[in-house]
Amino acid sequence: MSEEAVDEKATTLRATGVRARQGVRDLLPATSLTLREGEVAVAIGPPGGGHTSLALALAGRLRLDAGRVALDGDASPRVLQGAVALVDVPGVSEPDEMVSFRTILGEELAMARQKPSGSVIDHWLGRYDLATDITTEAVAPGPRLEILGRMAAMRPGTRFLVLTYPERLGLPVGDWLAIAEDLAGAAPKPGVLVTASPAAVIPAGVRTFTIGPTEEA
Repeated sequence: MSEEAVDEKATTLRATGVRARQGVRDLLPATSLTLREGEVAVAIGPPGGGHTSLALALAGRLRLDAGRVALDGDASPRVLQGAVALVDVPGVSEPDEMVSFRTILGEELAMARQKPSGSVIDHWLGRYDLATDITTEAVAPGPRLEILGRMAAMRPGTRFLVLTYPERLGLPVGDWLAIAEDLAGAAPKPGVLVTASPAAVIPAGVRTFTIGPTEEA
């Protein structure tokens, strides 16, 4: 989605020079980005912890050594945690591969404050032609990312989604970008940030940022 197509008055999530360290090692090198509701953007960095650390920082879940993350100027961790949902983030919100996917769906529905009844879960599985006893590891990458993203968007108060490094699932750029754009275009029209490696070729018109000192690409 082009920057011009985004409502300038939309709620804005802004990271300014955010950096986190562990000893002498950067967990997250100094990074700046801006994302508005209804927009899709991509943050590019080498594979590694920077992707997860950026997601945690945007959601107010990482102690920063420098910089600031704010939602319309409000940097309260409580506000960020309520507004930014982390989707399939390795080591954070990534589902257990060996667990039944219907169990994962039940947990996601509960987080969205919806009744995780068997009929509702079966409905979601049926929409994507998934077997009722399928394990998480057996769910194809596309449906997995789309379902988890849609459920995260259903959580009360969610205004932004962070999809972390979907390349690790084997999804081509066109596929995960289409999922991100669908998520951003559906009510409540959250802003969607996807992290990707430098090998990903991002189409013109999609705003990109660098995980690191360089700002907007």
